[in-house]
Amino acid sequence: MDSTKKHVNPSPEEKATFLSKIFYCWFMPFLKYGYKHDLEIKDIYNTTKSDLSAALGDQLEKNWLKEVQRAAKHKDRPRKPSLSRAIFKTFYKTYLVYGLFLLFQCLVIKMFQPIVLALYIGYYDKGTNALGPEIGWLLAVGVVTMSFVNMIIMHYTNLGCVRIGMRVRIACCSLIYRKLLKLSQGSLGQTAAGQLVNLLSNDVQRFDMASTYLHYLWIMPLQSIIAFYVMYRSVQMAAVAGMAAIALQAIPLQGYLSKLQGIYRSKIALRTDYRVKLMSEITSGIQVIKMYAWEKPFEKIVELARKYFQ
Repeated sequence: MDSTKKHVNPSPEEKATFLSKIFYCWFMPFLKYGYKHDLEIKDIYNTTKSDLSAALGDQLEKNWLKEVQRAAKHKDRPRKPSLSRAIFKTFYKTYLVYGLFLLFQCLVIKMFQPIVLALYIGYYDKGTNALGPEIGWLLAVGVVTMSFVNMIIMHYTNLGCVRIGMRVRIACCSLIYRKLLKLSQGSLGQTAAGQLVNLLSNDVQRFDMASTYLHYLWIMPLQSIIAFYVMYRSVQMAAVAGMAAIALQAIPLQGYLSKLQGIYRSKIALRTDYRVKLMSEITSGIQVIKMYAWEKPFEKIVELARKYFQ
């Protein structure tokens, strides 16, 4: 099968309703077909218009050029254009919507879940005759509903945030590719192939991971305050010890481990650049040896080198 041939198979997600997107009903026909048949390339849906590399690259390039022009205006105080600011202007609207959903989940749903569950348990401690069966049914429905809503919002926001990270990665790769096409031969000679491969394969993947957890940087402090208030009403001063232990574990320890991880990642990136460059040189050397049929002479050279270094 020719994998380069483009097949027209529009994604049903583009025309799906809001409820269909939340419950992923638009994806069910694909799962049913895959259960009964062997999937081929032509069965996979086409990329949605919002995820196309050309469109994402155009949006990011537009904001990046604005950043370049903005930096050029400050002649008295030279400053570099900010790629992070260009990325923020390109994707912040959609990402903010998912952040609001996540804020509602963390500050409302997750905080009320233990409260309603405690009331439901207390309902049986006090006896059903004291409050009436209606209250018990209401609390039971509340516990189930909150768990259901929490699950829906969690999956919807996680997928949305991962998708935003994917779009940022695609847009950055498109921008890098366009820049490479504009570079002169002299500039290309100064740029290591290993650095480019590492940049396009490893570095941009950090956007996929960062987009999932970035919202928690500003939601966690708010959630901690509300959680401390809820615990303090239940266990009084014991909540202080619990929050202090969590704070000591989260801030100093996690901060140190994150810093250590960054140091090792920097070292790994340098080694990766060198490794890819070395493999490229080895591959080029093998091609030259094969082209001129130098296998036998170089085999003798390798044998002599092995004897010499033993």
